[in-house]
Amino acid sequence: MIKNFKGIFFDMDGVLIDSMKYHVKAWMKAFAQFGYHPDELEFYLNEGVKHPITVRQRLRKLGIDNPDEETIRKIYTLKREIFEHIADFKPTQGIIGLLDKLKSKVRLGVVTGSVSSIVDRVISKFFNGYFDFVVDYESTERGKPDPEPYLYAIKLSGLPKESIIAIENAPTGIASAVDAGLTCWAVCTTLEAKYLNRAQRVFKDFMEIERALFVDEYI
Repeated sequence: MIKNFKGIFFDMDGVLIDSMKYHVKAWMKAFAQFGYHPDELEFYLNEGVKHPITVRQRLRKLGIDNPDEETIRKIYTLKREIFEHIADFKPTQGIIGLLDKLKSKVRLGVVTGSVSSIVDRVISKFFNGYFDFVVDYESTERGKPDPEPYLYAIKLSGLPKESIIAIENAPTGIASAVDAGLTCWAVCTTLEAKYLNRAQRVFKDFMEIERALFVDEYI
């Protein structure tokens, strides 16, 4: 029975769908085309950051402090092209069953850094009819870890922030949700729990989250 939380916001990549390995592979291939070889872990840790910022951050880590804008654009454009070619993702294990149970009980939203063309395709293919609204790459000026995406989601939901849970899988998304004043739960789909310590609770998978929501009666 619903008791406390009235809304749940989900990140998309690595939370709703198992797509992060394809994003990381696409990033690594795109950077390699320009002779750069960043650390794979950094892409998981900084998931959800807008693409131009991601490129600048990775190049800075490689000692390139002032990359030209054309190189930045070429790298993230190539990344998107590679991702579109290689991606073969599916819903994360346990998520459809959880959404089935939640749909009639709470407002559901997606808060993602992915571009709208990909988000629309994912929603229509796997999650049609589940979500009340979507905040994506084009929805806000600033992306995660800035709180703006979640602040906008709160506005769209019409709910008080105290009644919302955000579910994330990366430090950037957790920071965005927490700094927006939300309760954030993390799921270890792509990173170990030690990287997710700003979340109020950390779960192994969606089966654990489902038990917490319905057995522990958070909703």
